[in-house]
This record gives sequence, C-alpha cells and structure tokens, in this order.
Amino acid sequence: MTKLLIVDDNGQNLYMLQVLLKGHGYEVVSAANGAEALEKARLDPPDMIISDILMPVMDGFTLCREWKKDEVLKAIPFIFHTATYTDAKDEEFALSLGAERFILKPMEPEVFVGTLRDIITEAEEGRLVAPREAIEEEPVYLKQYSERLVKRLEQQVLELEEAKRVLEREITERKRVEEELRQSYEKLRRTLEGTVHALASTAEKRDPYTAGHQQRVTRLACAMAQEMGVPEEQIEGIRVAGTLHDIGKIYVPAEILNKPGRLTEMEMGLIKTHPQVGYDILKTIEFPWPVAQIVLQHHERMDGFGYPQRLSGEEILLEPRILAVADVVEAMSSHRPYRPAHGIDKALEEISQNRDVLYDPEVVDACLKLFTEKGFKFE
Repeated sequence: MTKLLIVDDNGQNLYMLQVLLKGHGYEVVSAANGAEALEKARLDPPDMIISDILMPVMDGFTLCREWKKDEVLKAIPFIFHTATYTDAKDEEFALSLGAERFILKPMEPEVFVGTLRDIITEAEEGRLVAPREAIEEEPVYLKQYSERLVKRLEQQVLELEEAKRVLEREITERKRVEEELRQSYEKLRRTLEGTVHALASTAEKRDPYTAGHQQRVTRLACAMAQEMGVPEEQIEGIRVAGTLHDIGKIYVPAEILNKPGRLTEMEMGLIKTHPQVGYDILKTIEFPWPVAQIVLQHHERMDGFGYPQRLSGEEILLEPRILAVADVVEAMSSHRPYRPAHGIDKALEEISQNRDVLYDPEVVDACLKLFTEKGFKFE
C-alpha cells in the first residue's frame, strides 16, 4: 500500500485530505509542520510527501530544502499543495528546491487524486523528472518569500489585536449587563421578602398567641429539608410558603383564634378553612415556587384524612409534607389559649407514633434526627 505523508498546520485540511486519500486506498501519515514531518519521515520514510507552504516551526520551502539534502529522502517525490501563494515565481522557486510538483488549491478531489496517481506511476516507471540538487542560496526568491511572510504575519497580528479589542468591549458590556441583572434580581428579592413578611405579620397580629409560629415552623421545615438533601431552590420555596402557611387565618374571627376554651364544631370548621383561604389569597401571585399549592396542602395527611382536599401519600407535594411535620411539632411544643404547651418530647412522640400513617416517614426521620442528634432547638 502506497504511504503518503501530508503536512499542513490546518487541522481541517489535514482531516479532509486523510479522508479523501484513505478512501482511495492510500496509507496516510500526517504532520502539522515541517520539523514534525522530517522527524516522522526519517523514522519511517513515505512513498510521497504532500506539503503546504506557510506553517509554524518550519515552513514548506525550508522543509523541501532539508528533504532534498537528505540522502534517503531526496529520491522520494515532494509535492507542494498550497493556496497561500499563487505567484508564478513561488512555483519556480519551489521547483528549484527540488520539488516534483506544485499543485494549487482548490482542486477537484478526483483530479487531485488522479494527479497523485500519475506522479506515483511516473516514479515507479522511472519517468518522473529527477529532482535537482537543492540550492543553497536563492536570494531573490527567499527575500520575496520572507517579505510576503512578514506582511502576512503583520496582518494577522493586526487582526488579532482588533479581535482582542472587540472581545474586551464585549466582556465589558457583558459585565455591565450582568451587574444590572444582579441589581434587578436583588431589588426584586428584597421586594418579595418585604411583601411576604408584611403578609405574614398581618395574620400574626390578629393571633398574638401564635406570634412567631410561622417563623419557627419555617426554620424547622427548612432544616428538615436540608437534612433530606432537598435542592436549595426548592428549600427557598419552603421558606416562603412556611412564612405564609397560616395567612388564611386573617378571615377567621379574632375571638375564635384567641378563645381560651375548647372550640365548638362550627368554630373548628372555620379554623379549617384557612388553607383554602390562604390558597385563594396567594394563587394569583406569580411566585417561582408552588407556594399557593403548598399552603393549600399543609394540613393534608398521608392516610387521606387531612383537609381540605383529603389527599393522601404521593398526591401531596413534598413541601407540604415537610411543613405538616414542622407545624405539628411547633404547635404541640408551644402554649395555646385553650391548652398549655405539651413540650418537645410529646411532640416528637406524636410524629413517631404516626410515622407513615399521618406523616411522611422520611420527613419524620429527618425531624427526629435534628432534635435527638444535632441539637436543634426552637429559639
């Protein structure tokens, strides 16, 4: 199988030539510059070399000069394949260095392959023109070549400098836009927090016995969520919903909320409307999280005997399942007008006994771990 060494610093050109030539049955070796090509050829000589001209480290003209000085390599056909230089003197100079052919890009693939086949056949039959001795000096052509090379490099430097200036302007503009977006986000976040806390305080002012209840429930719920590995974005939704979970109590008469004795069935019925009322208040607010749904479901229970929708199991969102446990633990451990505080031990006993009946077992386990192993306390 005929082995071809192709030399080009453009990776795309190399790949296209490799595909083309391998598809026609040639073995192909590649190099990105003249120095690499010489090193590979001296270790394992090819049957032909096809080289570009303008390349880093060692250009094509220098490669050809060194190639034709080598006692082993000089008999191997050297083909220039380039679009960088189209001056007739460049071809003349290339041939004077000992190159057998000077092929200009672009050339139709089939024509290019056919040309290579002709060169290989001529070489095998001894009809290929014998390479001339590599010339030591060619001041005119070398000077012209160097001048064009310098101009090309100068142009590339100018293009790079302009690209750098454009990139710097784009980076500066992007940073400005990012800073404006950050400030807008911070402003919206502060506005949202202010609105949430204003709504929460409205409910708590009507029920002084539960002042701070929503904040304590929120703190415990977020701690449980973190213990369970809930994503931070989802925890932020729990924080907002927890702060507002009793907002619906603003529609419950204050005398019922503050009643010191046992509530009647009708009064309890009014109390049980607060999740639905809270949902109705919040459903039109475009939160990034399902806050209204969380508030609506925070009194649902795993066995389906909660309220207001009697949802069960996985029908209940994770967030209200977490809030439900936090709400019960905080409520039982705190004083109410109609009863003294039961204490944290009694509250933990309640959720333990009803684990997987009323309350999500994973949530209960996280809550117990916080209090028994990690020292969580209500402030």
